[in-house]
Amino acid sequence: MTISTASQSLTIPVAHVDDAGSVAALLDALRAIHGPAYDFAVGQWEGETQVHAPAGHIRYRFIVRAQEAAIALRPGDRVRGPAPEGPYQPLDEEYGEGYGQVIAPHREALWPGDSLCVAGDEAPVILFGQGTYFDVIAEKTPYPAPRLALLRHLTDKPGGCAAYPGAFRREALPPVRPPADAEDRRGVNRVNQHTLDMRMDRRPTPIRHYHGVIPVGGGQVVPHSETAIVLSRRVYGLPEVEREDEGHILIYRRPAEDPGDTLVIPVRPGSIVVTPATPEGVAGHCFENAFAMLVAIPGFVAPYNMIACTGMDAEKR
Repeated sequence: MTISTASQSLTIPVAHVDDAGSVAALLDALRAIHGPAYDFAVGQWEGETQVHAPAGHIRYRFIVRAQEAAIALRPGDRVRGPAPEGPYQPLDEEYGEGYGQVIAPHREALWPGDSLCVAGDEAPVILFGQGTYFDVIAEKTPYPAPRLALLRHLTDKPGGCAAYPGAFRREALPPVRPPADAEDRRGVNRVNQHTLDMRMDRRPTPIRHYHGVIPVGGGQVVPHSETAIVLSRRVYGLPEVEREDEGHILIYRRPAEDPGDTLVIPVRPGSIVVTPATPEGVAGHCFENAFAMLVAIPGFVAPYNMIACTGMDAEKR
């Protein structure tokens, strides 16, 4: 899908995991946005499968669907959101709240919304069962990527697009903030992810906002993108939204110049929608009744800019 205005032409990549043609186009669009520093994949696995990464890189795998799926964990693996009953040693003092280290060989069930990471200098990760995934391959940095982030055991932290009391908002791969005076505003981040239930039947409603490109020093910038991967609420026992317009993303074509210039993209579990910010143009968004993983590249490191509320949009809020 291409957005054209008098001042810019932007591509808003939209796909569904069951539509191979749209997936191929979305992956090509992401590669065009981010260039050779990143690669992307969407696919399925069935049965015992090894997952690895190229040398000098990390493969970030985000689980979209899972059926009797599991991962083999080894002693020393670091897990974010470890199961309370599992063979884990707390690492809160070293890495902050919500981390544990595997102390015995162990299989952990995988759910939609879980994330796993494997570096090129590590042994392949072994998966079992069946599943569908979205992969991002990025350069390895000192970012403390866990082997596994289990969404079901993470703590809710309401805020941003899901700031209402009791919001499901969980940070699977949270950003590491760079020093305030750092020229490279990415810091060690290359990929972040959090999952939110963004609802119009709660107050406050999701925010309308956009991000800009990211300064990296020397007068240079890199693009920013936020990829929404829509999940089923039933997996986590969340209440459905009782509205006919359940599930869409509102794209702002020119968020700073004309907040009324919008595009509505319907979504359902398995939908993937990318909101880009490049030197050529910036799009904004608001997630209305979407439960989704949000994958940010290079991370949640760019300040967000609020979009003015106008017309019918104002009436909904």
